[in-house]
Amino acid sequence: MPELQLNGARLRRYNWPRLSWVISAEVALVLFLATFFLNGANDLYQFYVPFAQGCLPCGYVPYPAQWSLWPAGWLNYPWAWPFWTALTLIGLLAVCRFTGANPALLLLSFPAIGQIWLGQVDVVLCIGLALMVLAPSPYARGVGVALALTKPQVAGIAIFYLLISEPRQNWLKLLTAPLAAFALSLIVYGPNWPLEWLAFAQRELPVHVWRLAALDMWKFGWPLLIAPFFIRERRTKIEAALLITPLATPFIGVYSYLVFLIFRNRWWALPLSFAWVLAYPLWQDEAMRLAWVLPAALLAELLYAEWRKNQIKVTAT
Repeated sequence: MPELQLNGARLRRYNWPRLSWVISAEVALVLFLATFFLNGANDLYQFYVPFAQGCLPCGYVPYPAQWSLWPAGWLNYPWAWPFWTALTLIGLLAVCRFTGANPALLLLSFPAIGQIWLGQVDVVLCIGLALMVLAPSPYARGVGVALALTKPQVAGIAIFYLLISEPRQNWLKLLTAPLAAFALSLIVYGPNWPLEWLAFAQRELPVHVWRLAALDMWKFGWPLLIAPFFIRERRTKIEAALLITPLATPFIGVYSYLVFLIFRNRWWALPLSFAWVLAYPLWQDEAMRLAWVLPAALLAELLYAEWRKNQIKVTAT
């Protein structure tokens, strides 16, 4: 027993926040160097580099996203992947600094590794969502909305709950940046671009193993969409919306789970993000359809914490 107490005291003496940043820097370096030796970034080279260079239907994202993704078009194969990975890692570490998330747990998670491996672009959403939740100015939160709309299928529900949680006198300030961006896009891309984009995305959006979890769950999870209505605090409301989105809509890839891990990355979420691998011997790649356990578990924890908070308030009164 004294030995256990001594070991516990030693563990408590460690500066865990600083250690997590040291580990995250090492992980980031390994991920960056790996891009020079591995054959990855399929999504970056197939979709986002051509999109950033002018092929608007190639990216399956709204045309104005070209403005936030334009650095992806600076370089071609094989240099675009290392360059975009560096931007992604720097962006994610900056977001962790802003949100208070543990950067080591984030970068080691399966969604983060999937982001790097595929060359995905959700780092732009992460920056936008961090601004939406934490920026003190409604104008800055509006810039966050504009960035988050890079993938409206991922951030749309969270944006809706942000809007209804804002005082009405802030709505004009909040919507200034996204409305200005939309108005400019009608001039740059033509007034019909929203219809063109929606028609093409609905017709051509590929179904892949990364979306199987959402395709399986949304038929059962859509009633959860009303749950954030019953949460008062803005950050918790938006966290709940981000956790519900992959359970209640059919469009979310597992790599996009990153957007809720920047706010809610419990230590146990790291091993849970790889839990689907246990079924790999039976189902191979299709085992990823079980990845929904991660947002489901984090959502259950969030809702339980809210229930406990309300119970304490009721008891106190």
